[in-house]
Amino acid sequence: MVLLDFKFTNLNSKQKTYAKIYNGDCFNIFPKIPSESIDLVFADPPYNMSKKRGLGWKYSKHITMQEEWDIFSKDEYFKFNQAWIKECLRVLKHGGSLWVCGSFHNIYQVGFILQHLEDVKINNSVVWFKPNAQPNITCRMFTESTEHLIWASKNGNGQKWKFNYETTKNLIHDDLNPKGKQTRNVWWIPLTPKSEKWAGAHPTQKPIELLRRIILSCTNEGDTVLDPFLGSGTTSVAAKMLKRNSIGIEKERKYLDIIRKRLNPVQRKINEESEIEVSS
Repeated sequence: MVLLDFKFTNLNSKQKTYAKIYNGDCFNIFPKIPSESIDLVFADPPYNMSKKRGLGWKYSKHITMQEEWDIFSKDEYFKFNQAWIKECLRVLKHGGSLWVCGSFHNIYQVGFILQHLEDVKINNSVVWFKPNAQPNITCRMFTESTEHLIWASKNGNGQKWKFNYETTKNLIHDDLNPKGKQTRNVWWIPLTPKSEKWAGAHPTQKPIELLRRIILSCTNEGDTVLDPFLGSGTTSVAAKMLKRNSIGIEKERKYLDIIRKRLNPVQRKINEESEIEVSS
């Protein structure tokens, strides 16, 4: 296990935040996180959509997913989802939010599990529309142009979920969501641009804009965000931008260098200082 411990100080406000990155299986790291200590969990878990031999298309460089960490049997996958959801809810504060990203491969199963848990309320299902989605390689079904997000909250002890209504109206806008109006549950966000992939390649890297909206909607400055499947580090990057603390867990060691580069780029903004501690 490797811990990257980033500490950030915004020189304009003197506000300090941190980003802690753990390398290891999330089930080995979860016990280190105290119960009811997290304000927001964003989970982009394995979708169980990979093939042992990926499919390609002569008209595109795109190859279907073929990652070992994304391959489960049906029974294994259901137990896996039950287990990580249970731990996420344990560490989440009452009134905290759980956001889960997925596709048709996994999102219905996640919703089924959440609907059968006490003290959990599903607040919204958000559709992320990708105007520049990849083509359908098989040419035997509709082109998959969306991902789906479940926003659920952990309710108890008289606590209600946090929702920054005015912030969403003024700071979330796209071709479907005019500025100053109530934000719809359909978000127009293109695929992750090349400008965000400068630190290295990850097959499922999410755009910063997606995480920006989620974090703005359900947390305040100084709150703590957890991502148990950190990948290329987008959740921690967005949390840093928005002056939130973050804890990230990533199983694949090969992605740590990408996360490190993104959180501590060589050309940092002049109004920000950072320190890094590394332990193993």
